[in-house]
Amino acid sequence: MAVVASRFDPGLEFSRSEAELQDHVLDVYGTREHEVDLFRPNIADQHKVGFFTLDRCSQTEVTEVVDLKEMTEVLQILLQDVTNLRRDINLTKHVMQADYESKLQEKSLELYVRINEKVKELERIHEDRVTTVRRAFRQQLSDAIARVAVLYNKNLDAKIKRERRKQEEGQGKHDEKYKEMQATIQRNETVIQMLKMQLAQFQQRRNSEVESVEELSVKSKSPSVNEEFEALKEECDGLHRRVDRLEEALDIKENENLNLSEQINQLTANLEKEKIMIDQLKHEAEETKKLAEKEKQSSKNQMALEAEALNSDLAKQKQEMQRIMEEQIRRAKEEAENARNEEAKSLKEAESSKLKLLMEQKKLLEQELMQERKKNSTKSQEEVDAEKYKKVEQKLRDEILRLKKEIERIHRTWEKKFAILQQSLHALKDESYIRQTLQRQAAALHHAAVSYAVDTPVGIVPQKQQPSYPRKPVIPDIPKKPPANNTPAMNVNTSAGGMGMVDKDYISYTVSAPSGRGTAMLSVDENQVMSDGEQIPEDVDHIPLPPTRRRNSPEDTQTDKHTKGEDGLYSSQSQAGLAPSVAGQ
Repeated sequence: MAVVASRFDPGLEFSRSEAELQDHVLDVYGTREHEVDLFRPNIADQHKVGFFTLDRCSQTEVTEVVDLKEMTEVLQILLQDVTNLRRDINLTKHVMQADYESKLQEKSLELYVRINEKVKELERIHEDRVTTVRRAFRQQLSDAIARVAVLYNKNLDAKIKRERRKQEEGQGKHDEKYKEMQATIQRNETVIQMLKMQLAQFQQRRNSEVESVEELSVKSKSPSVNEEFEALKEECDGLHRRVDRLEEALDIKENENLNLSEQINQLTANLEKEKIMIDQLKHEAEETKKLAEKEKQSSKNQMALEAEALNSDLAKQKQEMQRIMEEQIRRAKEEAENARNEEAKSLKEAESSKLKLLMEQKKLLEQELMQERKKNSTKSQEEVDAEKYKKVEQKLRDEILRLKKEIERIHRTWEKKFAILQQSLHALKDESYIRQTLQRQAAALHHAAVSYAVDTPVGIVPQKQQPSYPRKPVIPDIPKKPPANNTPAMNVNTSAGGMGMVDKDYISYTVSAPSGRGTAMLSVDENQVMSDGEQIPEDVDHIPLPPTRRRNSPEDTQTDKHTKGEDGLYSSQSQAGLAPSVAGQ
């Protein structure tokens, strides 16, 4: 783009661009020796005096026309190149973006799948290890229960006797404990009574407050106080419910105290047996506690070792997964960077190749220009001027001849148009005259008669003779010279007496100009008028003569009937043996 802009710089390389354009024109159309045949039309030379339009030719010189033409071509090429480059750049950008997004999506999907697989594998390993630990602890628990049962059943009777002796010795201690328990029960009963009294007082105070609030709410008329009253009422209901629950709880406590007193009586009976079992169980509990502590310590040590191993494995796997993810991300970034660099390199190479081609073309054009200048420097300035004058003279002569021919052609066309217009006007006058006469002519009505016929002639049916009236022709007789090769149409009507009557159809055949578009004075499609020497076309029907009256003879049993055809013309037809028949007379 920079090279092209410097090429058309008006300040520095105007002369060079002009010379290049001239050399380009010479290369396309020929050398300077045949420059006479290379006439370019000049807009300033087309001086016309319009008959219906104004003269609006510009005053541009020949060199300016060539420069403008070449400049417009170069600008159009540059604009097209710019649009192509813009479209290519946008296309490559969108393609690269789509490719990068697709690759990124593929990599992310691959990482997602691999991470899910690793997580599932870790969960499976963890579940397997948890199941193994549970089985081990269940086995240890079952072994401990079996050992405790064996130790408990061993020497049970001897232990019971020893416990009885110990119980008799410690009977005094149990009595003291029994007294202490009774004292605690009495204290609990006093506390319950005190709580009941407090509850009754609280309930009375709450009832008094509720009544005072209800009196205030009844007297108050404001909605805010009513709302507060409703809230307090709900709160009171909640407190009542709470009091009910507390009373129920107190009743439950009393029942529990009664049950406890009964249980105490039962316990006093079973205390001896229990004390014997207590000492035995204490001893066994100490032993089992020691064993459980040992087993617990061993299991803790084992679980700590397994947890450390599991944590180390998880840490290693986590580090490995992080390393793999970082490696994949780094590879994806490197691939994207490499693709971007490759695209940039390819674009730079394409631009450099285009610039090289443009520079080479410029150098070739400069070399050709120098060669042409060297060739043209041999000629003298006088020869060049003489050739220019000759060219201008020849050009002017050709232009004069062309203008003369054009003027003659215009005159001929206008003469022909005026002649056609005159003939069309005559034809229109004739047609208007015919239409006026047809409108003024009175209509002649035909009398109709009805006659009946039979298959066999029984007799002669007389018919009343209609009076004959002189008839006027439908169309006035316009005399016209008949054509040389075509005879006029003739209609022969035979009467009852065998006499014939021949009439000629004289009518001028004209074609009037239609109205509408294409019928203007200067239109190309002009309506032509038929001359007297021309023949009537074959596809045009002749206008028939008016129908004539026919006389029926007594010998004739046929009845004539005038019918009208599909084309709107009357024709004479004879029919026999029809009943009834209508004849126009």
